[in-house]
Amino acid sequence: MFKSLKSRLFIWYIGSLLLMTIFIILIVHVFELENGAFFLTLLFLTLAVFGFTIIYKITKSLTYLSSKMKMISSKNLDERIKDIQSEDEIEELAYSFNELLDRLHNAFKREQQFIADVAHELKTPLATLRSTIEVALQQKRENIDYQKALQESLSETHRLSSTLKNVLDLAWSETPQEQKNAKSFNLTELMADLLETAQKMAVQKKIGVSGSFVKDVTVYGFKDKLGRAILNIIDNAIKYTSQKGKIEMVMKKTDTMAAVTIKDTGRGISQKDTVHIFDRFYRGSSSEKVFGSGLGLAIAKAIILSHRGEIKVKSKIGQGTIFTIILPLT
Repeated sequence: MFKSLKSRLFIWYIGSLLLMTIFIILIVHVFELENGAFFLTLLFLTLAVFGFTIIYKITKSLTYLSSKMKMISSKNLDERIKDIQSEDEIEELAYSFNELLDRLHNAFKREQQFIADVAHELKTPLATLRSTIEVALQQKRENIDYQKALQESLSETHRLSSTLKNVLDLAWSETPQEQKNAKSFNLTELMADLLETAQKMAVQKKIGVSGSFVKDVTVYGFKDKLGRAILNIIDNAIKYTSQKGKIEMVMKKTDTMAAVTIKDTGRGISQKDTVHIFDRFYRGSSSEKVFGSGLGLAIAKAIILSHRGEIKVKSKIGQGTIFTIILPLT
């Protein structure tokens, strides 16, 4: 109780008033001592010294804390404030500031890694695009050679465009001011549209896509963004499901939540990969031969979280994967 600055100052203040009052009553009115003024002055000075000591300790800790804060910048975010010689609100303030530094440090590291990953993803298609154009311009060629070069260049520009679109989606999901124009929309209609899209995407691999959705489910957010998130999961399911496999899309609801599950009969995800599949640019051991930037699931999770939802995954190698998306109803 007495470790708090507030309680110590309060006790000192009330105690000083009580002591002064009692002393004045005893010295002046009860004992009527001739040198009462001397004792009164002595008591006043004693209380003043106690008060000064408390205030000095407070200001000393605050000065030390302030000087340490001034020394920390973006270049040394791994520094922490230690050696606070007090067990009170100032120590709590230092602890809170250290926690803030932890969050900032982790955020800086994530952004630095993200920039490095984006640069790496853009480097390969840009290099391929440049070399294709340079080879095409080295000497005169037949029209068919130019067409082939243009097709390869177009393919790389599509890859660049896809990566940049993914980066923009991630930036949107982490920028609250971009999410002010949210509104209610019918999730059942969105799932029906996505089912139709999934069936078209799965035709080439002859994958059967079925769906079952409860009617009139309304959620709050951005229909196009949430559609993109769910479509990323569907796209993954199609990529990793073998020919003539099956994908099932189901939506159920409770009084407060809507649950969307996407189940496939694909190759499954190893336990080692499962804990990382939502990381940016992470591509598991089973994705080596599948085209993609490794941003799809990271975008899906970021968008779903921005809609106050959550996403879960269960998978077994050789048996398939189940993604479950939980969203609050309007």
